[in-house]
Amino acid sequence: MAVKHLSVEDIRIAYKIEKPTYSVEPEPVFFGQERVENAFNTALKTEKEGYNLYVAGPEGIGKITYSLIRLKKEAALKPSPEDIFYHANFEEPQKPKFVMVPAGTGRKLSKDIDRIIENLKETVVRQFESKEFEDEKVRLIKNIEEKKQKVLEALKKDAQNYGLAPVITPAGIQFLPVVQGKASPEFLKIPEIKVEFEKKLELFDEKFRDYLRQLRDLDYQLFENLRELKEKVSRYVVDNAFFKVEEKYRKIPQITDFLNYLKRHIAERIDIFIRWKMFEGDFLLQKAVEREIDIFRINVVVDNSKQEGAPVLYEQIPTFKSLFGYISYKAEMGILYADHMSIVAGSLFKVRGGYIVLKAKDVLKNPLLWENLKRIIFHKKIYLSHYPFEEVFPFHVGIYPEPVPFNITVVLVGDSFLYRVLSLYDSDFNRLFKVKAEFDPVVDINEEIINRFPILVKNIIVQEKLKDVDTDGLTELFRYAVERSGSRKKINTIFSVLTDILREADALSDKKYITGETVKRIIKNRRFRLNLIEEKIRELFREGKLIVDIKGKKAAQVNGLSVIELGDFSFGKPSRITAASYIGEKGIINIEREVELSGPIHSKGVMILSGYVGQKYGKDTPLALSCSIAFEQSYGEVEGDSASAAELIAVLSSIGEIPVRQDISITGSVDQLGNIQPVGGIKEKIEGFYKVCKVIGLTGNQGVIVPSRNFDNIILDEEVLEAVREKKFHIYTVDTVDDAVKILTEMNPLEFHRQIKEKLVEYYQQAIKGKK
Repeated sequence: MAVKHLSVEDIRIAYKIEKPTYSVEPEPVFFGQERVENAFNTALKTEKEGYNLYVAGPEGIGKITYSLIRLKKEAALKPSPEDIFYHANFEEPQKPKFVMVPAGTGRKLSKDIDRIIENLKETVVRQFESKEFEDEKVRLIKNIEEKKQKVLEALKKDAQNYGLAPVITPAGIQFLPVVQGKASPEFLKIPEIKVEFEKKLELFDEKFRDYLRQLRDLDYQLFENLRELKEKVSRYVVDNAFFKVEEKYRKIPQITDFLNYLKRHIAERIDIFIRWKMFEGDFLLQKAVEREIDIFRINVVVDNSKQEGAPVLYEQIPTFKSLFGYISYKAEMGILYADHMSIVAGSLFKVRGGYIVLKAKDVLKNPLLWENLKRIIFHKKIYLSHYPFEEVFPFHVGIYPEPVPFNITVVLVGDSFLYRVLSLYDSDFNRLFKVKAEFDPVVDINEEIINRFPILVKNIIVQEKLKDVDTDGLTELFRYAVERSGSRKKINTIFSVLTDILREADALSDKKYITGETVKRIIKNRRFRLNLIEEKIRELFREGKLIVDIKGKKAAQVNGLSVIELGDFSFGKPSRITAASYIGEKGIINIEREVELSGPIHSKGVMILSGYVGQKYGKDTPLALSCSIAFEQSYGEVEGDSASAAELIAVLSSIGEIPVRQDISITGSVDQLGNIQPVGGIKEKIEGFYKVCKVIGLTGNQGVIVPSRNFDNIILDEEVLEAVREKKFHIYTVDTVDDAVKILTEMNPLEFHRQIKEKLVEYYQQAIKGKK
């Protein structure tokens, strides 16, 4: 390309948006993110272990928005997951069990069981107090009593044969001696009769024990008969209570199995309902029994009755409780206790069969939360954690619910740096998050982007409830997005910045639509709020406290350009670079490096200058050169190689004593062969030099030299463009050092190098003489 003097037409942003936002409808728009789409397709279609996603990209690029839209699209194709309820484990009370039932069934079943329990509170007592039950109970007792009476009569008859008379007392059956047909305890006072009585008892003992066994067997038979009667009535009452519910859910096997399990254990514990009725009117006692009744209820922890398709959830503030669920302990008599009704499900329970989106930095803030999440993903089971409860309250009656199967795709959202850290230092990360979806913050402009840009802005307007934007306003927004990309052929996709501009424009606009002038004013205001330090530095240039020459020519001095980064704002300023050459053997001396103010990249750039000087001038004559270079009035670290072209021109100008134009500044790095290489911060550097020239005084000759490979990076504000249009300020692009020499020295490069060569030969000859 050689030297090119650029016109406004070469560097202006010529894009024009043709449709206003009020003529389009909102719809999802994401520009140039094919790589992200590929990653999501891979993760969502590969339903294998570890195919979770890490979505990387800068803040404000739309990572979460895109993730939710894409996941909801996929979720719509899937069935709604099951409801989940926990119930009491009657065999192991500390280990509640779960049941999964079709979506929308859990809450209905819970209400049905609650109605059954309320029904049993009334019907159980009524049934056990019924005439039929009492009659049957009396019949069973009477039947056994009759049998016992027959045994007692046989016992009495048999005892009489031994001269004994049985007597039934509260302590049991006792015997009295019979004398002359009469029985009396008085006879035992006669020694002879007592001795004879004891002998008879001993002879009758075995038969007596047999009669006692018969009586005990009859008592046990009565107990069993009454128990069977009670069980029969209990089953009858429970079966009647459950009949309609069983019919309702008879086609759902898991519910049928659970109802049979519950019926059996209610029937076994029917006394609870009898006690509840017994304590009616006594609030405290009845409340205590109510807690016993709660064991029969179910706790629906996941209700998908309103869920269409698979669930998608963005957990904004993940905590142990919100993510994994928790157990709500209660206090009683100084003891903390819990049962299956105390279980509260977390997000991982609720998105089973679906997708959850988490911010990586929020998860990693709590290392234990991160470790627990990894454990759940790895084991494919959702454990209900007690942490940190057990650490604080060790004296409690805990429960350990059965873990629920885990079938969730986890999407972590964060920046690329955090991804690299996790990949390097967490051995589990790459195994559990096999797919990376990385957003590109800068993409090439094409017709689709231009045509769909109004739709993107419309999305923001609808979401934020803002005014529509006319075509001029859209064009200015598009231009700003292009400017932020750093290239006229690309656009920055971090559209959260545009959202902020639109909010401010909506607040300040007094028209029906947001116009181009309003957008310009907002952008200008934003820069004004941030550029205090820039203005203070320009003021120092205007007052002459920071020295820069922008007129005439001077040898050994060149205006380089640097960029100052302030985090949320950056700007350029000229840096006066000087060189001092003399006879010696030290080569090019980097003063910044000598005082430890030079970064490694800057030091490398200076060393490259030595290579250029050596290969250009030292092939046939040894060099006897020492030359120091410095950034004047620089008091901080100098880093980067973008000033190496300016440094080289200053060195060569010093050696050859050739004046250099001070009204032209230059940026660009240089290689050892003299090629000018591209650098960053082109916009800031050009505008920075222009603004300094403006505060000191524009002459119409000032300008900037930039590498030709940075041609697309020249994006300037309207004021600088107008100065270029009016030829008050000039921009040149160059490929080589020789191209820059033509502009800065207004000399033929061959003549320029000849003069320098002569000076270097002269240095060498004088050095030889000095040694002699």
